[in-house]
Amino acid sequence: MKKMISLIVGILLLSSLPFYLHFSHKTTDPSPKEGQRLDVHKLESIVNLASSVDKPGVNDVKAPTFTLKALDGSYHTIGGKRDKPVVIHFWASWCEACSVEVATLRKLYGQYKNQVDFLGVNVSTEEKPENIEKFVKQNNLTYPILLDEHKHAADLYQLHALPTVFLIDKDGFVLDTFHMVDPLELEEKIRHLAEP
Repeated sequence: MKKMISLIVGILLLSSLPFYLHFSHKTTDPSPKEGQRLDVHKLESIVNLASSVDKPGVNDVKAPTFTLKALDGSYHTIGGKRDKPVVIHFWASWCEACSVEVATLRKLYGQYKNQVDFLGVNVSTEEKPENIEKFVKQNNLTYPILLDEHKHAADLYQLHALPTVFLIDKDGFVLDTFHMVDPLELEEKIRHLAEP
């Protein structure tokens, strides 16, 4: 009889596991309606246009909406209209290329912070908090660092490599995305983004 009760309890616990996992990853934090994933095929045409000589025009690839908590405890939302365009830098502390690229982004943030918002997004599912804080301190990052603890934003943005940068205009459209570009090219891209 005890074996039968133990078996039933075990089955009930196992059958409730998917519900627990689903609800335990939901947040009660303030967030607007989440966006849809990026359309990769449309994104390819944007990348091709952005690499041409002309400044990219308005396109139909909306930046997915997400809200993440920052290292300082504040919340930041990406997606929709903003006062300024935004640079989103997806990175991880273990990524050597991220360390190289972040030096240029730090410099450009100092130059363009009045015209462009900069946000770092740490894809932190496998990161220790002390490694994130060490990376931020060593690289003297003063723009907001968001924590994508469950790779939700990375999934929405169809992230396949680190580092990845997205340039988003004031209307919430993706203008460009790239992995690790030459510092002069990165500066040119952000200069174009900052233009009214």
